[in-house]
Amino acid sequence: MELTLLHAPDPAIRARLDAAIDVFNDAATGRTEPARHLSIALRDDAGAVQGGLVGISYYDWLLVEMLFVPEARRGQGLGARLMLAAEAEAARRGCRGVWLDTGSAAARAFYERIGYGVFATLDDYPRGFPKWWLSRLAPRAGDAAGLEVSATRDAEVSRVVGAGLTAVADALYGPETGRAALAVVAEDHGAARGALWMVARRDWLFLDLFVLDAEARRQGLGGRMLALAEQEARARGCVGVWLDTYGFQARPFYERHGYRVIGALPDYPAPWQRFLLAKRF
Repeated sequence: MELTLLHAPDPAIRARLDAAIDVFNDAATGRTEPARHLSIALRDDAGAVQGGLVGISYYDWLLVEMLFVPEARRGQGLGARLMLAAEAEAARRGCRGVWLDTGSAAARAFYERIGYGVFATLDDYPRGFPKWWLSRLAPRAGDAAGLEVSATRDAEVSRVVGAGLTAVADALYGPETGRAALAVVAEDHGAARGALWMVARRDWLFLDLFVLDAEARRQGLGGRMLALAEQEARARGCVGVWLDTYGFQARPFYERHGYRVIGALPDYPAPWQRFLLAKRF
């Protein structure tokens, strides 16, 4: 079995991994619901997007991926309104809860004021700074008046919000260097047997997706692929590797290779949990 580390992987690899994971998850849970996107636009009087919120719901939880309010409009309660609008949409979708992450102490305090609690932490993300994950059960119903809510991933909202958050992070930590998508591909006589997709950023490697053919498991191949990913993380000077996995997926495999649970979300979906794990070098 040949393993290849790709430093500029074709995005089509990730798309195939996403599709394969969805098939596996649906078979394991007996549910076939797709992930559903969410965008909430914050516009100025001329209609231009100034900020907003981007998220995705899957298996009874809404993940808030990005939230940004421009500095000139802070202190007006807009962040709280965006979160309330997101929670209202989560409630309409039947979600049990909402979760997110932040590296800003000010943002953490804001989320805690509106009912979120920390359930996982990674130190040195980047070095000298923590990263927190927060969640809230029972999303609130609320009025989204004045906000443009869409059940799609709006490209303009994603661009503006992403650029705003990057500027905030660069001001807090310094400009990010070394961010990269990477992949490990396993092939047997030219036939793909598995792949691992990962992202290096802020002194950690995030193991995003990992798929291995059923007949290729229990032969040490998964461990070899994981070791190659960790080797690349060390070569890049990363502090460690983190990932998330469902209770019906691969938690025991990762724990056998030195990963430990740093947090969990209940009923994701019921009766399983979704776990965050990390391995620090």
